[in-house]
Amino acid sequence: MKDNDLWSPQHFEKKSWERVHNAKPENFLPWEEQKERYIQKKIEPLLDQYRESDHDWFKDFSRRRGVMMHSSELIYSLQKLNPHIFVQQQVNFDSDWGLYAEVGGRVQYLSACPKGFLPEFSYSITDDRDLPVEEKRGWRTILVLLLFKGALTWDQVEANFGDPDDSWNSERWFAATKEIRFGEEDVWLRNQGNVAEPI
Repeated sequence: MKDNDLWSPQHFEKKSWERVHNAKPENFLPWEEQKERYIQKKIEPLLDQYRESDHDWFKDFSRRRGVMMHSSELIYSLQKLNPHIFVQQQVNFDSDWGLYAEVGGRVQYLSACPKGFLPEFSYSITDDRDLPVEEKRGWRTILVLLLFKGALTWDQVEANFGDPDDSWNSERWFAATKEIRFGEEDVWLRNQGNVAEPI
């Protein structure tokens, strides 16, 4: 088989070696520069698919901290609002409490609640590629989950916790609670007698 045969592997190997031999040093960037260029051009657009639109903001603890609250204080407030909510130690997560309610003779999971002091708003922990790998749950996230599972009403949340006075983070809070704010009657049907009902 001849080397100039287009179907021959040797043809493309020869062409590749010709390009290598004829290449001039000025045609190549130093390795570190070329690597960084490749990361920015090829890798970063792929990784961006796994980041939120406000990723830089969401991973910033100093911005997301808000008003800290201890888990015991939050649980006490929640059980005053709905005595059917009870707490159990999470089996797979030593550092979390689990919030549950008994519905129709069955235990329904409502949300995890980290032990100790909670930030007001959830934030993410990132790895060396700047990808989110873990959520650090804030107490307002827990309120949203309980609202959507019918364990609390919007009137209860508004009266006891209010809206955030932090303009940095209030946009996410208002977006997350929009359906509840303007659809309270639907939530109330799931929450008659202040008993959590399955959605």
